[in-house]
Amino acid sequence: MTLVSVIIPTHDRAAFVGGAIETVLAQTHDDFEIVVVNDGSTDGTRAVLDAYAARDDRVRAFHRPVNRSIANGRNYALAHARGEYVCVLDDDDRWHPEKIAAQLAVMEGLDEEWGVVYTGGVVRRAGRTIGTYRPRDDRQGDVYPEVLVAFGLQPYSGHMMRRECFERVGGYDPDLGCGEDWDHAIRLAREYKFACVPELLVERLFHADNASRERRRTHGSAHGDGEGEGEGKREGIPLRIEEGTGPYGRIWGKYRAEIERFPDVERRHRARRELACARAELADGNRTKALRHGRAAFSHDPSVDAVLVSTFACLGPRVLSLARGLRNVWADRRLDPDRAHPAGGIEGVIDAAEHGRDDRGGQDRRGGRDDDPGRHDRLDRPAGLGPLVPNAGPENGRPKEIEEL
Repeated sequence: MTLVSVIIPTHDRAAFVGGAIETVLAQTHDDFEIVVVNDGSTDGTRAVLDAYAARDDRVRAFHRPVNRSIANGRNYALAHARGEYVCVLDDDDRWHPEKIAAQLAVMEGLDEEWGVVYTGGVVRRAGRTIGTYRPRDDRQGDVYPEVLVAFGLQPYSGHMMRRECFERVGGYDPDLGCGEDWDHAIRLAREYKFACVPELLVERLFHADNASRERRRTHGSAHGDGEGEGEGKREGIPLRIEEGTGPYGRIWGKYRAEIERFPDVERRHRARRELACARAELADGNRTKALRHGRAAFSHDPSVDAVLVSTFACLGPRVLSLARGLRNVWADRRLDPDRAHPAGGIEGVIDAAEHGRDDRGGQDRRGGRDDDPGRHDRLDRPAGLGPLVPNAGPENGRPKEIEEL
């Protein structure tokens, strides 16, 4: 069989990382290794990982004394990975049992021009499905230069890459600060084509801590990445894209010359940045600034999202709160994954405004505990695939099947 390396960087996630490992151990393709890098955790993460490593020799745990960065942790894991293919998995994301097998079935039928196979997924919060990630037509095959506009390859825990891709384009950029997944995808897209498995095989858990932490990383501030800032204390978001410290600002700083080679790409990249800023300001209650960014987004790209975020900025928090409630009822009843996408339309605007999250739907960048880490979230099951494995730890034995939606 084909050896697949699963790399998991983690920091202070004793309540979550076991669930991620369990969903790998439950894969129908069992020729894999799990390379977990514990980046300076001070909770019980080390004990959790050591228990798994003692139970199953496919789990390889590496402990480092200092918390560096998710990019640095992934690079460390890559240096110790031995598989022909590499899958990335965030410590609070979950996989369906068929994920690796489904990706290998696609990957092994492609030639070496194709470097990446990724899957669809869902976002869950407080027991509700609040969005789905389905591969887009412009994110399949040759995705360059479209990938310069926005990441659009979510969920990142759904990515499988040939090992040789890292040898050709390098690892993750530890100096970028954030957006390292997008940056790496850009470099891959220059050299390789992207394929997809359309089924929803990954679940992203959206909980209280990763919402606030990702918000700081996603949007940043004019004076830094915002680490350690409390709610409501974040500096005003810069109007000019060149001053941004979130992913859009970082990618602009690194790839500006490339982006400017494609006027349509530059126009839409600027529009997406303005939308991200508008949503963050709206989440902080800064309606005037949100409206200003919404109008700027519309000037670059007259989209429905720009109209919606501007409308909510004008109508105020009561209307937004009502819309959130309606969204939650609608999303919870939704069973057909084809009906929703987290990045567009009213649902995307409302959810992003509620959490300060932009369309990337990127990963959590290290945080603490869920409000209820022991609850068993559920994931819509694609036809023919088994249920998702819940949060679990070594002490719980093999995970139980979860009730399906």
